[in-house]
Amino acid sequence: MYARPKEMDQLPRFHFYRRELCLYFGVYFAYLIYGLWTLFELREVLQEHSGYTRDPYNYELDIFNEYLRFNWHWYILHAVITTTSRSFLSENKMGIVFACVSIPSLLSILPLNMIVFVMAMLITFYSVSYSGNRKMVWFATALWVAILNILAFYIANFRDEESIFYTLSVILFWTLLRCCSFAHFCVDSQFKTEELLNVTTFTQFLGYTLYFPTLANGPFLDYKRFIGMSSEMKPQGLSGQLKTFVWELVRIFFWWLILDLGMRYLFVHYIAMVPETAKLVKSPFGRHAIGYFLGQFFFMTYLVKYGLGIAFARYDGMQPPSKPQCIGHVHYYSNMWKRFDQGLYEFLFDYIYHPLVMADYSKFVSTVLTFAFVFMWHGCQTDILIWTVMNFWCLIAEKILKYAMRSQFYKRMIEEKLGHQISQRFHALVFSQLFIVAAFSNVFFIGSPKMGVYLMMNAYGTGFGNYLALSFCCYCFFQCSELISMELWKINEKRKTKTS
Repeated sequence: MYARPKEMDQLPRFHFYRRELCLYFGVYFAYLIYGLWTLFELREVLQEHSGYTRDPYNYELDIFNEYLRFNWHWYILHAVITTTSRSFLSENKMGIVFACVSIPSLLSILPLNMIVFVMAMLITFYSVSYSGNRKMVWFATALWVAILNILAFYIANFRDEESIFYTLSVILFWTLLRCCSFAHFCVDSQFKTEELLNVTTFTQFLGYTLYFPTLANGPFLDYKRFIGMSSEMKPQGLSGQLKTFVWELVRIFFWWLILDLGMRYLFVHYIAMVPETAKLVKSPFGRHAIGYFLGQFFFMTYLVKYGLGIAFARYDGMQPPSKPQCIGHVHYYSNMWKRFDQGLYEFLFDYIYHPLVMADYSKFVSTVLTFAFVFMWHGCQTDILIWTVMNFWCLIAEKILKYAMRSQFYKRMIEEKLGHQISQRFHALVFSQLFIVAAFSNVFFIGSPKMGVYLMMNAYGTGFGNYLALSFCCYCFFQCSELISMELWKINEKRKTKTS
């Protein structure tokens, strides 16, 4: 069910009239304006209802803001130390430089009784790396996934503040993936005992697993990406790297400001957590904007969070995963998994799905086990379970439909008899219906189960006219995204041609 991600999937040629494309993009932008205005009109009412001047329920953004407010100096210190160290240290020695920043920062961020869990995890995985046994690595991983989910329920006994608990949780969950990646690399490389006892290997382990720019906010950086520093990068010189680095930070800061501004005018997270306020939107069709902008704010939050870690990783000479792709450019739900969180997708593919398929498990069973890990890693909660199950079946359905549309019967009955234009429109009609269901799964994950149920009932239970309008908009969105994806692929091909 998973496939190794490519830079961009090559897409078939479009067969549309210019006026038709103008209609699609016109509907797209008209709906965006309509949705923004519908939600903006509720600003004063929701401010009075909530008692806040800005949306109070984008927890991830608020905790990220607080994290940066208290730890911004560690980012600066990391940049200064790594910049000065790269002039006299080789790449395989940079791990100790990263650790010199990460360890003190960790001691300042978490209280000692919480740091014990991080130390125990590091000791566990460095120890199982000696075994050279993949099963031992997965036993340690399963054990720590269970421990982290238990902590999520019982850690309140010693936590002082909710934000500290959240920070500990994300540090442990991200560190778990990095530890697992390091251990798998050691097993695959058949490291000997003396190699693991080497000081350089140990400092690389600490520098990687506790790499400060991705310590608490991601994204996941595979160990192969970490040790492949500068191997495929063309030398820019320090001044060129600094310019690129500063430009990346400026872009992140710009989107951060846009996101924060949006929290002051659109209370979509508050609506998601207090579903009865959705009834303030009189039009059933207008309520679909709640789900759309809930997804857009989620994307922008992770664009900022992941973007910061990616900018530092690139400046440090690594090749991190790509930034999350805008959900407005995603029309196949499988692409959401491939391109929203590329790092996590690579982990799932490289360490779970692909090894299971190579071990003669069926693709269906391998996919089930992969999604089981997704559920447990994100936290064993009801909303996560609903989101995971809906994602699983939507991806299965998408795979079946794609297989059917590649068959000779489909090509003979649809493409040859009706032509490419009708075939493309039929293709968009079918897959846009599937994407409506898949998009609702994100509302369960980002918002709340009650809001997910409410929006699904609003789509399927408020009359044929409302659903027809939703379907037509999603159909137009699909065609716009298809064209945008094709253009992005063309741009990517041009870049590859210039660099080859």
